[in-house]
Amino acid sequence: MIAHLKGILKLKSTEHIIIDVNGVGYQVSVSLNTFYELPPEEMEVSLHIHTHVREDQLTLFGFLSLNEKSLFQQLIKVSGIGPKSAITLLSGMTPHEMAEAIANGDSAKLKSIPGIGQKTAERILIDLKGKIQAPISSSKRPSASQTYDEALSALTHLGYTRGQAEQSLQRLDWTKASSLETVVKEGLKNLARS
Repeated sequence: MIAHLKGILKLKSTEHIIIDVNGVGYQVSVSLNTFYELPPEEMEVSLHIHTHVREDQLTLFGFLSLNEKSLFQQLIKVSGIGPKSAITLLSGMTPHEMAEAIANGDSAKLKSIPGIGQKTAERILIDLKGKIQAPISSSKRPSASQTYDEALSALTHLGYTRGQAEQSLQRLDWTKASSLETVVKEGLKNLARS
């Protein structure tokens, strides 16, 4: 089973992308959130992969963040939600917004996504109630979220994608974040490790 791919982004379309890993091209379906965070073609990309196997087909689904992959895997466990529906759901809102909607029982927010009706929204809420927690934004971000936003902007201006920058900032211990400079330095250390 393929769990991770790192290679050169050869084709980038909203339908799928192709990643060249040592001369082998892998076709990977991605959500629009992941698509918009991808680097330009011919640049290196690293994706977390969910391999979906059916008797007649093997399909790869790619995610820049483990949060999005985990949410995708929870969604496909819901009766009536297949991988394509899960990708549609994750294309309609960010993983943060999706987790918040599920944790808060907000069926109206889920129904706002094209193709998701009342029954599907309610099934998602019932099946995933208690399995998805509301995102912890207050403990991950300083009380003045301006520091987070400025650090995010600084990292993206240094050439990292928004997804990479967010992931590195979420791993920080915000109780020790004394200044913007410290936050950016620690964020860069996290990015160097990944």
